[in-house]
Amino acid sequence: MSDTLSHRKSVTLTQAELELIELARETGTPWNEALVRLRGQEATRSEAATLHALIGLALTKLGDEVALRDYELLAASRDDEDEAFDAAMRRRGRR
Repeated sequence: MSDTLSHRKSVTLTQAELELIELARETGTPWNEALVRLRGQEATRSEAATLHALIGLALTKLGDEVALRDYELLAASRDDEDEAFDAAMRRRGRR
């Protein structure tokens, strides 16, 4: 993905979401401290910067979930031949 192009999107937010965004911008709140820890002080310089940082965090979390699912599928696909190969490699490594 390219970070060189920017596109403005219109998103409708609930009152609860707006309040949480404001908490993320308000210095000293646990939400603000967490955001600054994860994305740096620049994430709170404007409402747009905060929204951008929060979207980035959500996309990172989503990517983590995709990777976790991929690992789960890989582990579930292992068969006896895979286990035998791993055991042989471990025995070989002990020599």
